[in-house]
Amino acid sequence: MLFALPSCHKNSDEPDDNNKTKRTVLVYAVASNNLSTDLTKDKSEMIQAAPHVSGLGEDVRVLLYSVASQTATEATLSELVSDNAGNWDFIPIKSYDRNTFSTDPERMREVFADLRETAPSDKYGLILWSHGTGWIPAFSDHKLPNGMQKSYGMDKYQGVTDYCDLHELASAIPDRMFDYIWFDLCYMMGVEVAYQLREKCDYIAGYPTEDWSMGMNYETTLPMLVAQTPDLAGAGKAFFDYYNAQNLAVTVTVMKTDGFDRLAQVASEIYAKGSRPESAKGLMNYSRLKTGLYDFGQFTKKYLDTSDTEAAKLEAAFDSALKDMTIYSGCSTKNFNGTDGAFNPAEYSGFSCYFPGSAASNIDSYYYTLDWPLAVFK
Repeated sequence: MLFALPSCHKNSDEPDDNNKTKRTVLVYAVASNNLSTDLTKDKSEMIQAAPHVSGLGEDVRVLLYSVASQTATEATLSELVSDNAGNWDFIPIKSYDRNTFSTDPERMREVFADLRETAPSDKYGLILWSHGTGWIPAFSDHKLPNGMQKSYGMDKYQGVTDYCDLHELASAIPDRMFDYIWFDLCYMMGVEVAYQLREKCDYIAGYPTEDWSMGMNYETTLPMLVAQTPDLAGAGKAFFDYYNAQNLAVTVTVMKTDGFDRLAQVASEIYAKGSRPESAKGLMNYSRLKTGLYDFGQFTKKYLDTSDTEAAKLEAAFDSALKDMTIYSGCSTKNFNGTDGAFNPAEYSGFSCYFPGSAASNIDSYYYTLDWPLAVFK
């Protein structure tokens, strides 16, 4: 079902090029779970930010795909627009049935295609909003009335909970359609996740740990993310400062993806030369899931005896590769159990990683289908 847009927009009969903007940001939000109230709050923050977004509605646009609650019978694609009195709100553009889960890559591809048609733009940014479990799967077929599949999202409908796994997420996102992807959800800033999506965008951002249910402070970050030239580092710092100032646990990382080939090469050399750690003892664990997610830098360096000259050179090359990719990183000293000193910001690499062999056999087997382990563990 299509809806008419307010009069502040150009006539829909005009050629697409007449409507083309410099940037459009899509917030893809699956809140058909226990986060429905938080989405309402985040939408209010976006509306609050709207007057401060330079050129909003003319040079830049903000669209929201959302499933508002478990009982919602439709998903909606909306746009943040103002009326003649200057009042901002999300106005529906298109509705979608719930027979296809919003965590189904088929639906995601449909929405991305609608985004191109509805909001032609020079550049696109993508914010994925929901629950997340990193790369860790659970497996399903996305069909009612059964199934569950983990990694991104949590779409609950008619007694079924559905997720999207990492392979599916990568298949759903068109290569280079978005210049950045920001995961405003838990656990998605793992090296495995980011590497799987390395061909999808120029920059990737998110949190290797959990995220508080209220997510990003959009009243501050949205103007940075929707700018023609987005200030991703500024948004990362604003997010970090918001939670850290409240003495709450917080992590965030913004990375360039064009350094991944170099990082993977150095990591593979380290893993080939060194010996896998006997245990995860001493590593920062960013996960409160059953499967541990450890600091990627700490895990990798634990392979090396740095008293060896060649090993020391490899460690320096690893640090250099990681530093060159990092646009912004922030880590609190407090973890999500509330323990101060549990995280060491000086050793925070910006990525989490899996300790191979530490999960159930079916999860461990799935891990070795991902691009990162195939590239580095040879």
